[in-house]
Amino acid sequence: MSSRKQSPARWLELSVEAAPEAEEAVADVLRRHVYGGVSIEGAEASVVVKGYLPADGDLARRRRALRRKLAALALPAAVRSRWLSEEDWAHAWKEFFPVLRVSARLVICPTWRSHTPREGEAVIRLDPGMAFGTGQHPTTLMCLGALEELLRPGMDVLDLGTGSGILALAAARLGATSVLALDIDPQAAAVARENVRLNGLEAVVQVGEGGLDEALRANFDLVMANISAAVIVEMVSALAEVLRPGGVLIAAGFSAESAERVSSALARSGFMEQRALADGDWRGLIARRL
Repeated sequence: MSSRKQSPARWLELSVEAAPEAEEAVADVLRRHVYGGVSIEGAEASVVVKGYLPADGDLARRRRALRRKLAALALPAAVRSRWLSEEDWAHAWKEFFPVLRVSARLVICPTWRSHTPREGEAVIRLDPGMAFGTGQHPTTLMCLGALEELLRPGMDVLDLGTGSGILALAAARLGATSVLALDIDPQAAAVARENVRLNGLEAVVQVGEGGLDEALRANFDLVMANISAAVIVEMVSALAEVLRPGGVLIAAGFSAESAERVSSALARSGFMEQRALADGDWRGLIARRL
């Protein structure tokens, strides 16, 4: 059993050249499918919008979806692609990872940028390295929004498939008493530990290497699982076990076509769905354990 995919060894860089008036439409399409946001390089005659796709099991589906959405724009656009190694990708995307204001309260600041906090801001310093989670991906934004709405001070929280640790750090900043952040990828767990240290949250956030078995002896008020439909369905009974009665699950990371399968599995395991989340083709849901 696994809680997230292993970090891909390669990334596909997509460059879409379009007329300046098509910039926002093209950028919006890419943002809904790529990892870590998009970059836009402008010129008088044209703009180039870039995004990155991990070489994982969803690559073919995402490329097909991108082609369909770009074709539906009915705009002149040339699409080029090239493969990058992990190291090349890690350098490339940093160029367009800005200080990100998730909400009036939550701000994500890359470690290589500066930010002067405003009064009342909860700032997360982040260096995601090669782990998932910058705050720009639709599924991460969905989870951050739901977390800010649902988390109450004093809660015990589980972040399953923590990646960079961004959701765990947000939970701590929003007032969780304790957060357990788990990931089966040793590299991701190491990145998350370093981000916990950078934010001075070692007393609140514990990072563990492993899957849900590491949490089966604990009871949580809120669980976040930003992973995949297949993994959520596989571990749905265990998710119910680690949540206290009335506890909340924020699940995300799956496509529209998989949403019904996730919803049905949760219903069979004693969850009551409260709200569906959507951003483009990405889906999530909020459910409460009965």
